[in-house]
Amino acid sequence: MNKNERNFWLDWMMFIVFSITVVSGFLLWLVIPNSNTSFFAVIDRPVWLAFHAGSGFLGLLGVIIHIIWHWYWLKALRGRSLRTLKRPVRANRVVDRITWIAFIATNLFGVLAWLLSAGFPAEAIKIFDRLHVAASIIWLFFLAAHLVLHQKWVNSATRRYLPLGLATNINFRKERQS
Repeated sequence: MNKNERNFWLDWMMFIVFSITVVSGFLLWLVIPNSNTSFFAVIDRPVWLAFHAGSGFLGLLGVIIHIIWHWYWLKALRGRSLRTLKRPVRANRVVDRITWIAFIATNLFGVLAWLLSAGFPAEAIKIFDRLHVAASIIWLFFLAAHLVLHQKWVNSATRRYLPLGLATNINFRKERQS
């Protein structure tokens, strides 16, 4: 398995895991908020919270592996100022940094809300819950921008590595107009 294929499968796994995290997060935030007796799809809130936290931790592990695999690229850019970079690389670097900061904030506030739920008043937990949600929304926005900046790679890698049946069912943006 070459580097591109390895990166593709890690990114695909992170997409699935983060989709579970996002769906369960929106359910916990908007559909079944703050009541351990609430149910959605025959599953109670504590189980949805476990799905959310578990998939969030798996996603965090995936991001750590992603960064390790891209370490030399990140290291090569570390000392260079933004002015010296070509425009697409500069845009990618800015979006990646904001995405990374929002991701760290999302995880930090989520872990704090989770840890504090053991013995602190509900008002203290709500602050970290709200910060977790706000940072998550910012992170999702910049993650989408990151994917747009890497759209050509995503399209070509999907065509190359996904089984034919799946790849043909995914709608790709036309790269060339006829």
